[in-house]
Amino acid sequence: MTTTFYALLPLADLKAKPQKKSDTTEETQTKTDEADPQRKEQKEQVEVPFSGLHYNIQIHLPATKDVEVYNAIFKSLKEHLVE
Repeated sequence: MTTTFYALLPLADLKAKPQKKSDTTEETQTKTDEADPQRKEQKEQVEVPFSGLHYNIQIHLPATKDVEVYNAIFKSLKEHLVE
């Protein structure tokens, strides 16, 4: 990822300012969003230019029939990652 970032960096215009949407585009989008609230929520998530880093966590669960093992794993994840 770092190599890709540095390879694309010379192509970036770091002094450019974000472009504003035209009023007609916003009006049309507002009407569309009112008809479908879920779409509005998705749009809000997509429009963030850089919202930070995202992590994909893979958990390899042990083969066991003891439910308490799984409960302990997920309880620990909740305590350390969510809160």
